[in-house]
Amino acid sequence: MSESNDQGRRSGPRTRVRVAAVAAMVLTAGVAAVGLTTNASAASGCQVAYTTTTWSGGFTANISVTNLGSPLTSWTLGFTLPGGEAVGQGWSATFNQSGQQVTAASVDYNGALGTNASTGIGFNGTFSGSAYPGDPTSFTLNGVACTGKVTATPSATPSASPSRTASPSPSVSPGPAGGAVVQNDVFWKDTSGNPIYSQGGGVLKVGNTYYWYGAKYNGAVTYYNNPGAGKNGDTSFNAITAYSSTDLAHWKFEGNVLTAADLGGAGWVGRIGVARNPNTGKYVLISQLNSGLVFATSSTPNGHFTKAATQATIGNVVNDMTGDQSVFVDDDGQAYLAFSNVRGRSHLYVARLRPSDYLQVEPAANIFNSSAGGREGNVMFKHAGTYYFCSSDLHGWNASHTYCITSSKVSSGYSSEFVMQGTDADFSHVTQTGLAFAVNGSAGSFVMFGGDRWSDFAGNGIGYNQWVPVSFNGKTPIFNSLSQWNVDAAAGTWSVGRGNNYVLNPSVEADRVSQSTMAGWTGSANVANHSGGHTGRWSMAQSASSAYTANVYQNISVPNGTYTLSAWVKSSGGQKSANLYAKNYGGGQLNRSISQSISNWTQVSITGITVSNGSIQVGVSSDANAGNWIYADDFSLVRTS
Repeated sequence: MSESNDQGRRSGPRTRVRVAAVAAMVLTAGVAAVGLTTNASAASGCQVAYTTTTWSGGFTANISVTNLGSPLTSWTLGFTLPGGEAVGQGWSATFNQSGQQVTAASVDYNGALGTNASTGIGFNGTFSGSAYPGDPTSFTLNGVACTGKVTATPSATPSASPSRTASPSPSVSPGPAGGAVVQNDVFWKDTSGNPIYSQGGGVLKVGNTYYWYGAKYNGAVTYYNNPGAGKNGDTSFNAITAYSSTDLAHWKFEGNVLTAADLGGAGWVGRIGVARNPNTGKYVLISQLNSGLVFATSSTPNGHFTKAATQATIGNVVNDMTGDQSVFVDDDGQAYLAFSNVRGRSHLYVARLRPSDYLQVEPAANIFNSSAGGREGNVMFKHAGTYYFCSSDLHGWNASHTYCITSSKVSSGYSSEFVMQGTDADFSHVTQTGLAFAVNGSAGSFVMFGGDRWSDFAGNGIGYNQWVPVSFNGKTPIFNSLSQWNVDAAAGTWSVGRGNNYVLNPSVEADRVSQSTMAGWTGSANVANHSGGHTGRWSMAQSASSAYTANVYQNISVPNGTYTLSAWVKSSGGQKSANLYAKNYGGGQLNRSISQSISNWTQVSITGITVSNGSIQVGVSSDANAGNWIYADDFSLVRTS
């Protein structure tokens, strides 16, 4: 089905798009880091596309800023939010809110904005009341009201300024060194601004283009429209979607390549992969279908796939069929299925797809048996000649550590199991292993880990797709848990994004059950996760029935620079002291008191934290009376300069 037809059929999220043609005369004073222009007669103006997706009590705003005037070296966007709206976590700009007035200042990698160049920024926000109050109605650029046209103004000091190319997706923005920015912890959008629905899938590279296939479930649409309502159990299958990208950040919707109607109606469809068979030249899609497998083929990677075969059993497999699975293509082009057994999932297997056409899975090799419990979310990748088979705990839809085994051979000789470094503090960025593939470029290589956050069925936060780079220390894989990072697919390189949130497990969603010790946090007595958060299922709580003290914190290694620490809090008030704090950063302890009564979720912040020793401790502490309490959620520590 074509993209236009598919979008027309959708019930659609509550998404609003506001486009404002704005012109701003550049000030020479009164605005920090004003972007001056290059010509003696300089023109000013911009266009803003403000797109929101709303749910009960919250929204995501994606903002595309296009400079219509002369090149800028830096910029500040201003706008007024309707009453009751508040900015939460932002990305690709430094956001500040005073009353309802909001400013978003450029950061180092997107300040230079050439004529007709664009950049994307955004934030998660909240609102009071039952209905979304609306979008901003006007914008300013560098402090001057918009006029709706390009204005020429004299400039006394000409200076050269580089330009940036357009960023077509509201989910990402241009990064340094020609790369693009991957923003996690949000719902991803395609290049047309529509939500991406792709879970339990896989990626195939054809030439310089990556094709991403995954399942669209009806429950994912429901949760996207209103995540505040919590998880749902609607795993009914809608379609297998396909998206394409050359930079691994901007994804074009190619269409629904296999639908429920194509399969004659289906119960469960999932764990999808595609490989090109070198003998037939066909692209072969393999997926679970109810209690077996289905194979479908297409002449092109983005064409409609046609059902070609099914398979009910796989030889040499306990209980005859896969529990979870993924498709792995080796360097010689041969494709394999990596999986665990159905019912129990403690046996791990690699099986070759029949070389002649890939329309059957051959008898499997049992490569590992887990004595510690079942393993699911099975994925396989290869780096520097070593095969890695990685899986998650048997936690259903919830997040998990990532467990790996390695070998120099594809189907034998695997090592003992180990936890991938970097996945323990926030359970793989609050995901389950979903897909993995090598990114090999002109200057380096890494492995892309595509984590599935099954928030539609687990209620554990915002966003379905959390992609992070896996680096290597020799043969040891290292999971880099990042909320924002820069990727250069052509070069095969990556770097930490300037807007990255350095707090791990910031929304306290990693643990799937009530805990007194939360993943990634060090806590005292009288600390636990609490059912009911600013977002997701959980928040951090400090409370006791008698007088108490409590403290929960993280020690974080960060680059030297200036940071803002924020958290969303509620408080009973009445404590002797209660603070969000930052210390051990090279300066004296900084506190933001939360000992007053705070009945609604409110964001509190500490700004201007200048880190000079490469580390910082951030946390919440209280010295409280019997019955006092604090709830805290959605922590962030973001570098501002």
